[in-house]
Formats: sequence, C-alpha cells, structure tokens
Amino acid sequence: MKARQYYVFLAVGVVLIALATVFLTKKASAHGDESQFVVASSMLSGLGTGAVFPFIDTTPQTISQAHIAITDATTDCSPGSAPPTNVKVLVGQAGMSLVPVMGASTNTGISTTPGQCVFHVTIHAGQGGVPSTVTDIVVLNAGSSPLSGVNTVTVSATVRVDGSASNGQPHSQGVSESAGR
Repeated sequence: MKARQYYVFLAVGVVLIALATVFLTKKASAHGDESQFVVASSMLSGLGTGAVFPFIDTTPQTISQAHIAITDATTDCSPGSAPPTNVKVLVGQAGMSLVPVMGASTNTGISTTPGQCVFHVTIHAGQGGVPSTVTDIVVLNAGSSPLSGVNTVTVSATVRVDGSASNGQPHSQGVSESAGR
C-alpha cells in the first residue's frame, strides 16, 4: 500500500511540474502567435519489450517545443551520469524521422526510490539534433522486460495552430530506422 501511495504522490508531483512549465511557457510566449498547449502524463506499466507508445501525436499541426519528463531505472542516478535504462523517448515525425532525446545529460539525480530516477529534457524543433518538423513524441520500451509502475512519462508541448502544419507527409507504418539507435 505504501508503494502505491508513493506512485500516486510521484505522478501528482510530475503533473504539477508540467503544469507549472506550461504556465511559465505560456506567459513567456504571449506574442500573439497561434499556439496551443498540450499536457499529458501516463504510467507506462505493462508496455512490452520493444513496444512503442505514440504518446503525443499532433499531426498535421507541429510541435515547436516540448518539455519531457520520465522516470526510469539507471545504472547511476547522479546528475548527468547515466541515461535511462529502459525508456527511450523519440521525437520527430512518425514514418519520417524519429530521434532519441533522453541521454545521460538529462539525468537530474532526483531519486527517492532505489532503481528509479527522474530525467528531464526540453526540445525545440530544428535545434540540437531535433528534426525541424516534430508532430510525434513516442515512448519506446528498450528494456528486456515489460515496464512497471516506476516508469512514467509527462509532456508539456507548444503546438502551432497558425497554419504552420507539417510538410504534408502522412504517417507511414512502423517506427523509423533511427528509432533503434
């Protein structure tokens, strides 16, 4: 029972952080541009080995920036020391180009439970190796077993709704080749 309360507390905390990020982002970007803010959070329990979870899909609109937080196991939960062990987050356009964005540098060092660590990253379309067209944020279980209750994902994203839609390429089937890297 105590473990369940911890997971609920952790999930509520992650959602509150995401909402604070959205509020601050909205305040900072109030330049009259047409954008919408999307916030989503999910427990990843049961996501099978090698399975993908299309967590955010804004097609045909594009994501200009997003803040992504996950919880996962790692070899060392010290700031910047090790990447997530099981959860891989891919961003881009499904069927076109999806790139991984969680590495050792995203390790915050935040952990209150052995075997669980918090990772954060903020992405901007077209910067830092992120494709210029981002319509999808995908979670991949890169581990050797199904994910458990310690694995979560939270995303807050700025979605352009001002007519700057993606390049018109519809999603094709499957995960792009870059997802396995």
